[in-house]
Amino acid sequence: DSIAEELKSIFGDSQRPPTLEDLSQMKYLDCCIKESLRLYPSVHFMSRYFAEDVKIGDVIVPHKTMCHFNVFDIHRNPDIFPDPEKFIPERFLPENCVSRHPYAYIPFSAGPRNCIGQKFAQIELKVIMSSILRRYILEPVTRTEDLVFTIDIILRTSHPIYVRFRERHPRE
Repeated sequence: DSIAEELKSIFGDSQRPPTLEDLSQMKYLDCCIKESLRLYPSVHFMSRYFAEDVKIGDVIVPHKTMCHFNVFDIHRNPDIFPDPEKFIPERFLPENCVSRHPYAYIPFSAGPRNCIGQKFAQIELKVIMSSILRRYILEPVTRTEDLVFTIDIILRTSHPIYVRFRERHPRE
């Protein structure tokens, strides 16, 4: 398990809280979090007004027109993310992001109206996940193919998602 190896290299057998320096070393965990947010963005639908006229093909869309876009679908574009339904954290290694348009991945929106809590959320996710994964092995109980989503302001499932926590032993 790549995350367990990464965390072991940072913390050894210690259960101490992570420092900001530790968090900056969690490259693979960061990729896994980004891939999770690609597949299941918290905010799956956004709207913006065009600030100026925009030409799309032969059509001119006038400024102040509201545009709606589905982040859930944008993140599943096979031209940008091959095998879009598969969980492939390596998509977010620096060398694999270089040629990707910065707005191809927008779990926190982007540009001047992006989420002001983005950095905090990312730090919080790393702290929580690194603390859990140093102590437990997570095993899915609910199968991905059984997930049913509810259309709401945020992306959520209709039923709970169950995960089994198995205590991690020193050699795991």
